[in-house]
Amino acid sequence: MKSLNDLKLGEEGTVVKVIADDNIKKRLLDIGLVTGSKVKPILISPGKDMVAYYIKGAVIAIRKGDTKDIEVEVVK
Repeated sequence: MKSLNDLKLGEEGTVVKVIADDNIKKRLLDIGLVTGSKVKPILISPGKDMVAYYIKGAVIAIRKGDTKDIEVEVVK
């Protein structure tokens, strides 16, 4: 198991657990980061503080600090 931050560009993972403060957790769940959903990092911002993820047919940019405690299992 890995943190969502540890996925490499193009590597796909399945969300296992979302750990975050209540406000951030609600926003993450609202955008589709729920247990069992597939997620793939596709772009890193020039400042490397934001990552664009492909989640359920949409591309969503999320701060790295908000995804450090999301556990994913790498899809092979």
